[in-house]
Amino acid sequence: YLQQGGESQTFNCGYGRGYSVRDVISAVNDVYGKSIDVVEEERRLGDPPALIANPTKLQLLTGWKPKLADLNLIVKTALQWEKYKIY
Repeated sequence: YLQQGGESQTFNCGYGRGYSVRDVISAVNDVYGKSIDVVEEERRLGDPPALIANPTKLQLLTGWKPKLADLNLIVKTALQWEKYKIY
């Protein structure tokens, strides 16, 4: 996009849909193969009820689309990265 003369802009990269914390915990448990310990608390003051990236601008200007929209696959690759990263 930039190499073709596009202006520098701010874009949201995402899927246009959100996952709840419980959805993510369930996916982690499925992919990890065992249950992780969870402590549920009330939402903190100021925490929004939902955050969902709207990638429309990015898609319209660049044609970009996410390749990995499956939550279990996202969790799997994140766990693999955590396992092999070197500090």
